[in-house]
Amino acid sequence: MNPLYTHEVLKEVNGTMTNVQEMYTDLEIGTAVTFYCAVWQLVLYSLRLGVVCTLLSDALVSSFITGAGVHIFTSQIKEIVGVKVAKFKGPFYMLYIYKDMFEKIWDSTPETRTTMYVALIISAISIGLLVLTAVVIRPWLEKYTKVPFPAELILVVAGVYASVNLQLPENYGTRDIGDIPTGLPGPQVPHIELFSILIVDSFVTAIVAYAVSMSMALILAEGEDYEVDPNQELLALGVGNLVNSFFSCVTYGASLSRSMVLRGVGGRTQFTGLIASFLIVIILLWIADFFEPLPRAILAAIIIVALRKILIQVFDLPVFWRRSRADGIVWIIVFLIVVIVDVDVGLGVGFILSVGNIFMQGLKAYTCLLGHVPNTDLYLDIDRYKAARELPGIKIVHYRGGLNFATRDGFKEEVIRLTAIDPKREVRQRDKILKNKKMQVRVETHVTMKRQHFISLFALPAMLFAPIVLF
Repeated sequence: MNPLYTHEVLKEVNGTMTNVQEMYTDLEIGTAVTFYCAVWQLVLYSLRLGVVCTLLSDALVSSFITGAGVHIFTSQIKEIVGVKVAKFKGPFYMLYIYKDMFEKIWDSTPETRTTMYVALIISAISIGLLVLTAVVIRPWLEKYTKVPFPAELILVVAGVYASVNLQLPENYGTRDIGDIPTGLPGPQVPHIELFSILIVDSFVTAIVAYAVSMSMALILAEGEDYEVDPNQELLALGVGNLVNSFFSCVTYGASLSRSMVLRGVGGRTQFTGLIASFLIVIILLWIADFFEPLPRAILAAIIIVALRKILIQVFDLPVFWRRSRADGIVWIIVFLIVVIVDVDVGLGVGFILSVGNIFMQGLKAYTCLLGHVPNTDLYLDIDRYKAARELPGIKIVHYRGGLNFATRDGFKEEVIRLTAIDPKREVRQRDKILKNKKMQVRVETHVTMKRQHFISLFALPAMLFAPIVLF
């Protein structure tokens, strides 16, 4: 299991140890966590909730994986410099690790300085060889053969040979892998009675394991041009953890470091996983002793070099920022929370921000005025295409987005803004004009009636006296 999951599982297990540490061992609690992780993942699979991963934006996946890579880098940097660092957990634990590491470097004795110098030399040689292989040797060999240059294997063998013959731990105090238990554990039923204690811890661990696995799968799928089924990944993780829980295993998932190492050496299919599993079984059963003298600095160098493609994703930030300022803000916030606070908190905040961003984008649709491009049948955005001209007396509004009760007011505001016509104001003005016209007609009618009445008053006597005059 990769360092990220080791950190997550042990942290959750330690959080539940206060009430049960006298009754159960760490391994028993860890396998119980694995069992309930499997239960959660299979329940999510049965509900087809893997589709939720479609809400993970590219910015969220990139920042989350990059932040997780920083966690792994931090777990290995102490081996690179040859310093023993105290264990920390909880929010801001990485800051305490670097603080403790720099304090021990500053307060180092001549003996510890010698250890650090040797570790740094081993790390520098290892990193130099691995980078040279990745940048020069492998690309050159690909022209002539499909068999990759096994730099990592050569480095491990050379490291074991140098450690044994130069007696690095005894003479210089360097740290090696140490004792590796041999053999495979027998099946054992996990302690399912711990459900009430581990329900929350196992759920968080299951979600984090699945999120990292899916994020890693999406990144690799994009590079290799294949599709990933989120529900199938849930099923695979659930079944795998269910079987593992009966063989004293902790929660498993995609390993950032091993995945990148495998990709770097040319692994592309599931057959590589079968070969790797077969070799691990051989190591555990027969040749584990061979790897015990391997300096940890070499192992850390292999992991860090493999992580380089993960860590350089930090340069994706300007790309996301140019594409969408909202994506850029999501990237920054998720990365900082994952690195400074914790992985699970960063994942939760990132998911909320991603869903919120999708909701806000749905509320704010793309709108513009269209104009006709002369001598064509095209109508384009007049703000983006200077050749487009508005038709005289006509406003063509282009609206791209969902139209429902939530976007109703926004749609009205955009139409009013683009056309510079407010229907309500226009109706009020027309009503006012009509009212004024009616008032004017009423006044004119009243004046006309008065004139007619006035004329009638003078016409009546004339009509009465006219016969007399004639007579």
